[in-house]
Order: sequence, then C-alpha cells, then structure tokens
Amino acid sequence: MPISTCCGAETDMDEMGICPECLEHCDWEEEDEEEIQKDLNAENQLEEEQINKQNK
Repeated sequence: MPISTCCGAETDMDEMGICPECLEHCDWEEEDEEEIQKDLNAENQLEEEQINKQNK
C-alpha cells in the first residue's frame, strides 16, 4: 500500500478518505513491511520504558 513521504498517510490511491492537500502535494512510495514492523517494535519498546519509569 502506498504511503505518503511527507505525512505518513496510507492509501490504496482511492481518492476517498485522503485530504485534497495530501493528494496534491505528497509524494507516494510503497511501504516496506519490515521497516514498518521495526518502527512499531521500537515505538512499543519506548512506551514500555515510559510505563516502567512511571511505575517506579
């Protein structure tokens, strides 16, 4: 699924659900599933660390 390089919006290139500015101004590239999973894992780890700090 293409993803915007400027704001991270995902699309199936169906114009419904995408803001007109994004359609007009953003560049689109295919997202890398492995990179997305790495980003999610890193984000989850940061959230866990923050929760652990709050619980101490």
